[in-house]
Amino acid sequence: MNIKQKINFEKTFLYTTILFALTIPLSRALISFFILLLVTLWVYEGEFQRKYNLLKNNKLIIALSLFSIYSLFSVFFSADIPEALNRIRLLSYWIVILVIITSIKKENVETVITAFLTGMFISEVLAYGIFFELWSFNGVTPENPSPFMMHINYSIFLAFTSLLLLNRIISDRYTLQEKLFLTLFFLTVTGNLFLAAGRTGQVALIVGIIIMTAIHYKISIKSFLISILLIGSIFTVAYNVSDTFQKRSNAALSDMKSVSELDFDSSWGIRSAFYITSFEILKEHPFGVGIGDVLLANKEVLKNNEFPYFNQNVKDFISKSEPHNQYLFILIQMGFIGLGLFLFIIYTLLKLPIDNREIKEISIIFVTIFFTSALFESILISQFPIALFILFIGLFGASSVNKNKIEK
Repeated sequence: MNIKQKINFEKTFLYTTILFALTIPLSRALISFFILLLVTLWVYEGEFQRKYNLLKNNKLIIALSLFSIYSLFSVFFSADIPEALNRIRLLSYWIVILVIITSIKKENVETVITAFLTGMFISEVLAYGIFFELWSFNGVTPENPSPFMMHINYSIFLAFTSLLLLNRIISDRYTLQEKLFLTLFFLTVTGNLFLAAGRTGQVALIVGIIIMTAIHYKISIKSFLISILLIGSIFTVAYNVSDTFQKRSNAALSDMKSVSELDFDSSWGIRSAFYITSFEILKEHPFGVGIGDVLLANKEVLKNNEFPYFNQNVKDFISKSEPHNQYLFILIQMGFIGLGLFLFIIYTLLKLPIDNREIKEISIIFVTIFFTSALFESILISQFPIALFILFIGLFGASSVNKNKIEK
């Protein structure tokens, strides 16, 4: 018996995916390690005919493949080839979705999700320790206690975790004792979300609460009132307890007032300015400028247009940065075709035929949080959100296929 025959690949993939899920909120290095390990195991296992049969008619895989192929095609009309190849490198992480779909049984999906929640619990303990100055960690300050990742990305993780827990609390599938623990966990996670400076997750949480209550109570007066009560309670308490949230909320209102007066020199103002510059770019390049060429396009549009309502600070920022919006980012690079393919991915995710009711609910919540956040940040160019994306898209895909039927 050779080494390959001695390996129980089913258990190996399960344990590796559990460890991957556990470490996603905790370590860049471990994310890279487990991605490489999962892909290596997948290739070494072989059985490509079985895997092909499982994936060939999967609409989610078709949607992901079309977007990936068009991204590769757009390299040919890119000017910044090194940056284009870097974007393709990040896109290559998506192969882990195939690994998870073909290797994880649907009955094990909840176990992997629990591992992710455990990782978030560890992250949260460290974050609160930083906030209360019990320890220092990686130079992170108590004013913005995000121990492992940029505060915007951390806010997305926290918003999703918060709603994942709240969804379990209001469901009828857990005991009272379990709900007491879930409630405590929910309160600390949600509190953590408002201690940090990431407004992206906070806005996504509002949309997520509305969608979650609609899932449980349909679109009705009851769901509307519950949404208003939850949102009002959470944000009122946060505003009165968290100095960081209060300051960031006031700053957001100030930013919106400034934008209405054509002053774009602020966080939300610059995000608004990117809509204007992106519109000008798309007028000249409706099929996009090519993957990786965002900065070149920004510099070119600033060169060719005066934009008298942008001061020098705004122009300098735009010339050196991506648009902080995943949809605009794709539009600039791959035009309306690329955006259409990206929206098709979202559509297929929402339409996944998942039998497990709770996993189906979580999939809708995840799509809501992740792709609402994409309105305020280019989240698929950063390692932590990419890892979150490939893990859960893979798990939802695994939950939607009948492996036993395919194998027969």
